[in-house]
Amino acid sequence: MRRKIMLYVVVACVAVIPAWAQTQLRLYDSFTGPFINPSKWSPQWQCAGTVMECVREIQQDQLRLRVRGYGATNTDNGTQFGGSGLTLVSNSSTDIAADLTVSRSTAQACSTNPGFGGGGHAQVLMFGSFFNGGAGTSDDDVEAYLQLDHYATDQAGKVDVGGFLYHQGFFGNVDLGLVNVGERVRVELVWDQPNHRFVVRLFRPLYGTTTEQFMPYTISDTTPAVSPFRNIDAFIYPANCVGSRKSADVEVLFDDVLVK
Repeated sequence: MRRKIMLYVVVACVAVIPAWAQTQLRLYDSFTGPFINPSKWSPQWQCAGTVMECVREIQQDQLRLRVRGYGATNTDNGTQFGGSGLTLVSNSSTDIAADLTVSRSTAQACSTNPGFGGGGHAQVLMFGSFFNGGAGTSDDDVEAYLQLDHYATDQAGKVDVGGFLYHQGFFGNVDLGLVNVGERVRVELVWDQPNHRFVVRLFRPLYGTTTEQFMPYTISDTTPAVSPFRNIDAFIYPANCVGSRKSADVEVLFDDVLVK
């Protein structure tokens, strides 16, 4: 079993973990046991519909999530869906980060599907429901997302890192830039309640760079979420395409998850 190294030893000559990553967070799980820890994680529904391969396991001291599936062949509209993921048992963290590697992210386009990118994409998500807008129903909960996304029309071998918010509709999209498939990165999603905003960050040890974007909101944030949660997921949306079976495939390896 490989030894877990906390300090990006292979790139120490290029970059060190930035100060915010060292001081604000505590380790939640480093996935060193043979099985996923049920005191830290709850399972999610997965592996239905047109999903053909679906994995959620500890492999060589990493959490491995993988899902691959196909679109329908009787319509040129929309996509299918598949996911593999976990929910943190601790649902009160205001700051969640992860050291991860997207080792696979592909999607096939359908030229007759009018959806963006031919309808197909694959993504890794870190997201949660943080507070309620005041109506006191789960439909009024405010969710924040950090994503590593690849659309069918995107450059092969790249995923785009960004963030967005959801409250009765999506808004607040921001972009942190492209990273390579196979590149280890640290991503972070922060609820900055005093400043009424969420923060998404991307640290690339190989290049020694940190990118940050803000997602402000004007919704009242004093009411707790009705259905609070914190999730890590791998999702696919394979394109539907008449007469041609299109696929989408994503795999991600989590080394560490950290929280505050």
